[in-house]
Amino acid sequence: MSSPDMAQATPGLAPTLAVLQLLDAAWFLADADGRAGQACARVTAWLGAGFGAGHWQDLVHPDDRALAEGQPVGERGADRRWRMADGSWRWFAHRSQPMGAQTLHVLQDIDARKRREIAHSDAAGLLDSLRLHLPGVFYKLDADEQGVPHVTFVSEAVRELLEYEPDEVEADFRRIFDRVHPDDRERFQAIVANALRTHADTTFEYRVVLPRKGVRHVAGRACSALQSTGRQARFGYQHDITEQKLYQEALVQARAAEQASELKSEFLSRMSHELRTPLNAILGFAQLLKMSTAEPLGAEQWARVDVLERAGRHLLALVNDVLDLSRIEAGHMALHMGAMGVRGVFDEVHSLVVSTAHAHRVSLRRPTWPDLPEGPLAVRADMLRLQQVLVNLMTNAIKYNRPGGDVWLAASLVGSEVCLTVRDNGQGMTPEQQAHLFEPFNRLGAEGSDIDGSGIGMVIVQRLVQLMGGRLSLRSAPGEGTEVSVFLPRAESQEVAAPLAPWPGLAAQVGGGEPAATPASSAPAQAAQRPVDILCVEDNEVNIALLTSIMELRPACALRVARSGAQALKYVAQRRPDLMLIDMQLGDMSGLDLASSLDRDACTAGIPRIALSADAMPGTIREAQARGFLAYVTKPVDVRPFLATLDQAIEQLG
Repeated sequence: MSSPDMAQATPGLAPTLAVLQLLDAAWFLADADGRAGQACARVTAWLGAGFGAGHWQDLVHPDDRALAEGQPVGERGADRRWRMADGSWRWFAHRSQPMGAQTLHVLQDIDARKRREIAHSDAAGLLDSLRLHLPGVFYKLDADEQGVPHVTFVSEAVRELLEYEPDEVEADFRRIFDRVHPDDRERFQAIVANALRTHADTTFEYRVVLPRKGVRHVAGRACSALQSTGRQARFGYQHDITEQKLYQEALVQARAAEQASELKSEFLSRMSHELRTPLNAILGFAQLLKMSTAEPLGAEQWARVDVLERAGRHLLALVNDVLDLSRIEAGHMALHMGAMGVRGVFDEVHSLVVSTAHAHRVSLRRPTWPDLPEGPLAVRADMLRLQQVLVNLMTNAIKYNRPGGDVWLAASLVGSEVCLTVRDNGQGMTPEQQAHLFEPFNRLGAEGSDIDGSGIGMVIVQRLVQLMGGRLSLRSAPGEGTEVSVFLPRAESQEVAAPLAPWPGLAAQVGGGEPAATPASSAPAQAAQRPVDILCVEDNEVNIALLTSIMELRPACALRVARSGAQALKYVAQRRPDLMLIDMQLGDMSGLDLASSLDRDACTAGIPRIALSADAMPGTIREAQARGFLAYVTKPVDVRPFLATLDQAIEQLG
């Protein structure tokens, strides 16, 4: 029905309908039960041709229907969603007015405006949520007509970030500069001024000094946006990055410490090599001179060479001690903890120091330990380092004793600990000497005596015991002797592993005994009769000369020399040797690299090899053993043990 027809059908509506037509509104009539009746063409276009077939409430969105049904008829209205002809929902301003027995309903399309309001409301709610819950600070910076910036919005987190109330910052944003660290203030002010002038996106960091929290690190980002006023506004976010900065600084420090540690390890390895190489020649040729039978030394010459050898061994002991202490302090002393029987440890230590005791005319009393019903007494420690500790204590007890003195080695069970005690009846120490016992290089007045030592042995003992989770105790009195006890965790006897051989070089550090002026023992008969082709890979001419002289004591061995890893590979390809002696620190490659190259070739794989190296680092020794080296001989070479190792390797050749 057209509007004129409707006006005629419903007297009195003509003025109203004319106004509605001008307002671009739509209308329909409904009876008292809500059943739709007459409607304008726009309503049927919006809501569908079948609009009048039912109740108008059926077309209202369920969330809005309750309000519509409960609203009394009168001069009232509401914004509601109506289902359109295509099934979509659209917002209308709905007003109703009684018209006799019917009610006039007016709909005005407000969908676009309503959706903008909802979006704005959602955005405002999201902004409020962000303002309350995000850890950082959101803010908006506007400039007035004079170009003076003002903070028009700042989130609640400013209380934590800058220790200001939001209204304080909004009143005067320059308060922020009062919190900026003095060293960063000028730079930060320049960043802000440039951003306000250029409207460029910025990323920045600065420090603040807060009344409660002190110095904190802040990071931020900001950008500009053109407002409806035609002026640019600044939007930004700032947050506390102090923890991140501290982590980064700790990471940098850790990397620097790691790098320094690596450099120190490299330095220690290089120092070990550089110091041991000349000692190898000194001690090696001294031993050969004393062992010579072709041109034996006279008594006076032998004595002088003996002094030379002893001085070299003293220097070697000092080098070993310094390197050990450096490794401990650098955190590079790797321990291999395990259970070991006390009796086996005592037997090994006793065998290592017995010659020193004889040389000083000191008696080693029989070691004692308790017999336990559950099994042998066992201790948890690094097996080789515990030997080093006890050898050091026993050697001190011997050297600082008196002729005819005694040394005791005993073990006892003290609660959950095993107490290993070394006791002597020698010189003893004053309380003042005891106070300085663990100071590096302090020999407690023995510097002018004929007792050799470095003054750092007890420092190493203390550090090693601590690394193994133990502790030391000391009792001493002048003229009565000294008692040192090592307390270590007890281990169960069933955990005890097979005893290990002493750490390479440990026996050499003991020193003391007079080397016998006798020639080296000959090789076993079967080894001596069999020609053996030995390839020595060594790049130091002095070491080559020493090895050549040593091998003269084994005439059945034919020695070839390669002065580099590359030359060794060439010689091996020409003729496969029976045995190789490989220096571990060659100029062109390491001994391990050479071994890998040999093993990659089926023709050269499996050649027996012995490592010769001035690098006495335990980790290097273990790696060489893991890579298939028969033995690892440290420089300076001790001639007799080296020949014994060589003979054993030759015997295994078959």
